Amino acid sequence: MPRTRFVLRYGGEGVAPASDVAKVAALAAAVVVDASPRMLLVESDAEELRSLVASLPDWVVAPEQAHPIPDTRRKAERPPPGS
Repeated sequence: MPRTRFVLRYGGEGVAPASDVAKVAALAAAVVVDASPRMLLVESDAEELRSLVASLPDWVVAPEQAHPIPDTRRKAERPPPGS
């Protein structure tokens, strides 16, 4: 199966338990790409990660979403006069 990036968010009080973070990092097919006190960015197989997160209290998993940056440069509506 292809590996996808997922955002895991801890919804409990305080920072995420170190034991939960260690369980996610210990998954054979998972790579923790980035971490903050309450969130993890994980590249993994969807099935394995979802089954692990279902067993961890107060965690939510969602696929990573990317949004393109809009092009804000001005565009000429017509060529300049005399061209």
